[in-house]
This record gives sequence, C-alpha cells and structure tokens, in this order.
Amino acid sequence: MPYQLPPPDRKAPYVRAMFDELARDYDRFNDLVTQGQHRRWKRALVRRLELRADAKGADVCCGTGDIALRALKRLGAAGGVVAADFSLNMLRIAARRLGRRAAGLPARQALCADALRLPFRDASLDFVTVGYGLRNVADLDACLREILRVLKPGGVMGSLDVGKVKSRLLRPWANLYFFRVVPWIGRLLQPGQDLFAYLPQSSIAYPEQQALRQRLLDAGFARAEVVEYVFGASVLHVAWKKGGPHPVAAQPPSPTARRG
Repeated sequence: MPYQLPPPDRKAPYVRAMFDELARDYDRFNDLVTQGQHRRWKRALVRRLELRADAKGADVCCGTGDIALRALKRLGAAGGVVAADFSLNMLRIAARRLGRRAAGLPARQALCADALRLPFRDASLDFVTVGYGLRNVADLDACLREILRVLKPGGVMGSLDVGKVKSRLLRPWANLYFFRVVPWIGRLLQPGQDLFAYLPQSSIAYPEQQALRQRLLDAGFARAEVVEYVFGASVLHVAWKKGGPHPVAAQPPSPTARRG
C-alpha cells in the first residue's frame, strides 16, 4: 500500500514520535544524504543573520542543536540562544551539546515547545532560526505568524529546508535521489522507520521557494530573500520584521540568489 501522509490533525504527534525514534541517528542520516553539506548550509544561515554580540534568539525545531550551536559561537556574553523542539529525545541531545560548551559563553537553554505556540513574549527575540522544520508543522502560515510575533522590530528569521529543483534536465535525477536513494539510506540506519517515506512525500506539498517567500511577506514580514543550494534542492529563506536595525527602505539585494 502506498505511503500516506498523516492528516493535519494527526501530523504533530506523528512527527514527534518519528523524530523521537530517529534522534540518535539523525546527524548521521543528514551527513549521509547531503554528503555533509548541511553543515555548510547551516553555517551560511547563521552568517546571513549578521547577529550582534548581544542578540537573543531561539532555534525552533532545533533537532540536535546544530544551528543553535553555530549561533552560540557568534554571540558575546550578553547574548543567548534557546534550543526549542517538541521531540524530547532530540532536545536531550541538543541540551547535552549546548551544555558541553566552555564556561563564559552566553546563556543557553533547551526547552520543549511547539512551533505553533512558542513560549516567548511578543517582540522579545532578535532572531529565530529553523532547520528543516517548517515542512513538518501542521499549519505553516500560523507558524510564520507565530515567529513574527516573537521577533522584535527589525528581528530576523532564517529557515533552511528542502526546495524544488527547477531545471527540467536535473529534476528527474533530483527526484530519483530524494524519493528513492534517501529512503534507502534511511532504512539502512533504522529499518521500518516511517520517517524515510514521510520526508520526501512531505516535500510535495511544501511550497516551492518563491511561493514560500511570498507567504513570508503575506504573514507580515517586511522583506524576504532566497538563497538556493544544489540547484534549488536545499533552500535558505531569510526574512526581516519591519523596523529596528534592518530598515526595509535600504536598497535590498535581489530576492533570489543561487549558490553551488
């Protein structure tokens, strides 16, 4: 029987259970399917945010804390980052990794949180990062509005996720890799795990990169940019809330940039 995505009202517990099971192999899985490139893309995400030393933010859907760690390294003693996820097994790994950082680095913590109901005050964060998480929320537009709510004026959001390869020549090969090879790699790590069928199938309904950029603007962000990797197979979106230190009146760069 072909794999069926869960209905929206069952998506959250389904995704939580899958990531709880996968937590111990998650980093190895990402290394294998991206040939380690996801680490470079995460570094690029954090660089693009241009964080001040005193910035305070959250890594939402943090997984094992990869992006939170990279943000932490760029902050001074007055800054801080919270790693947030609703998978407790993922969160435990993230908390251990953050806790191993040397004393004297800025405040850090990990907390269990739903991306649709973030436990932060309105306009309280300078930045929010999301790594391969927006595709998994039950209501994408509600999640974007929730991230906008917790950002300060001028605050910035960076999201790394899958994208759509536009080239007619390359698209069949990209689909072959994502829908056949990626699940095969996953089943080698954890036989019988539904997640490796869920991941490619969930990308079908996820908006292509320019459509997601428009949804960020529709949610209320003042400016949004797109950076594509591997011909659009992986995509970085960066979006700014109106006001503060990121004046939208300044000449913005082109909304789309491509990287190798």
